Amino acid sequence: MTDLDMDLLRAFVRVSETGSFTRAGQMTGASQSAVSVKIKKLEDRLGNTLLSRSPRSVRLTSFGARFLNDARSLIDLHDSVTARISGPSVQKRLRCGISDHAAGGNLPAIIAALSKALPEHRLHVAVGYSDTLYTDFKAGLFSAVMVRSEDVEGTGRVAFEENLVWTASREFAWKAGAALPLVALSETCALRRLAEGTLKDAGISYEDAFTGTGVGAIQAAVSAGLGIACLDRRNIPAGCREVGDLFQLPVLPKTKMTLFCREDDIASAILGAFRDHL
Repeated sequence: MTDLDMDLLRAFVRVSETGSFTRAGQMTGASQSAVSVKIKKLEDRLGNTLLSRSPRSVRLTSFGARFLNDARSLIDLHDSVTARISGPSVQKRLRCGISDHAAGGNLPAIIAALSKALPEHRLHVAVGYSDTLYTDFKAGLFSAVMVRSEDVEGTGRVAFEENLVWTASREFAWKAGAALPLVALSETCALRRLAEGTLKDAGISYEDAFTGTGVGAIQAAVSAGLGIACLDRRNIPAGCREVGDLFQLPVLPKTKMTLFCREDDIASAILGAFRDHL
C-alpha cells in the first residue's frame, strides 16, 4: 500500500468532524472540490470507501468509522514528532471566533494580547454573529468562540457581564409620540430582536433609521445623529450618551459574554486578554 499523506488524512478527519466538504475546505484553506479529490485519493490508497455521500449528508462508512481513530493517531504522532524536531518555531493554528459585540473597538488590543500570550499559536480570528460562531464551533471550525450567552444553547465560561443601554448622540432629539428611529444590525442579530421586543412590550413604536453590518457601523450611525441604538455600555461611541432615562425608554437587561473553548490553557489566555482590555 502507498504511504499515507498527512494532507489527505487531515482532509478526511475534517470532513468527518464537520459532515461537510465545504466546511472542511474552509478549515484547511481548500475548495470543496479539492477536498473531494483528496478523499478520493485516500480511499484509492486504502482500497476502501471512507464516506457515504448523498445530496444532503456525508456519513462515515463502517470502514471509515474504524479508520477515523487511526487517522487521528497518525496526525497526532506526526505533529508531535515535527514539533519536537523543529523546535519552538513551529506554530499551531488557532481559529478563534469573536462576537462583534464582545470586542467592539478593543478588538486590535485583544488580538495583540492573545498573540503575546500564545506565541506558539498562529491566530486566525473571525468576527461575526454569536449564533453562527457557536454553530461553527460545534462543527469543529473553531477552537474557541467568545459569544453572547443569551444567543446560544450551551454552557461555557462566563467571561464578563455588562449592561445594555439605549444610546444616541448628545445633539440627538426625539419628539414624543414620533416613531423611535432605531439604529441596529440586520434582522439576524439577536440584540436587535431583543431591542425590538423590549420596545414592543413597552408599547413604543419604532422604525428603521439605519441597518448596519457591524458594531462599528452602528457606532458611526449613532454618532451621526441618525437615531437610537441598543449597545453594550462600553461600546457607547465618543460624543454619545445613554438616553434611556432622558426619553423614558424601557430598561434593558444585562448580558453575558461566554467563552466556549476546547483547551484550558487557551481559555485562560483568551479570558485574560478580554478582562485586561475591557
